[in-house]
Amino acid sequence: MTIAGYTPLQVLWMVGADLAILAIVHALIGGPAPRWPDRWLTKDVGPLHFLPFETPAFYRRLHVPWLARHLPEAGDTFGGESKSRLPGNDVASLERYLIEVRRGEWVHWLSMPTWIVLIFLPWNTWGLIVLWAILTIGINLLFLSVLRFNRLRIERILELTTGRMAS
Repeated sequence: MTIAGYTPLQVLWMVGADLAILAIVHALIGGPAPRWPDRWLTKDVGPLHFLPFETPAFYRRLHVPWLARHLPEAGDTFGGESKSRLPGNDVASLERYLIEVRRGEWVHWLSMPTWIVLIFLPWNTWGLIVLWAILTIGINLLFLSVLRFNRLRIERILELTTGRMAS
């Protein structure tokens, strides 16, 4: 039996090789992130700007709080900080948390197009590349939605607490 001209063992090898390469590329992005200067992460620039429809209610309709409880948290894998719990409820702790959430957002934004490297590997079929593109983008969007929901809520708390807009 063959799948698009490949034996099941060949397909398994291709998927395994692609998965290993994607894991390495993701580690190359996420690994140095905890050492990025905090000054890079004090403002919402580029894709970190919220769109007009992004509200806590929007993310609740998407069931993001449920997602947050069930997705794995690996923010501390490479020496960073976990984003699953608030480090404290004082202004300084919340502002520090915002920096970590922005760091996480950047990691996931930069990880989204990593599937593109698979185009250049000779064994990949277009069907497999499209599958990896959908999976890579989709999985990163799940994590981004949790991070953005958390950041929205923390920025609102800071607005109410300090009377000023968070960046």
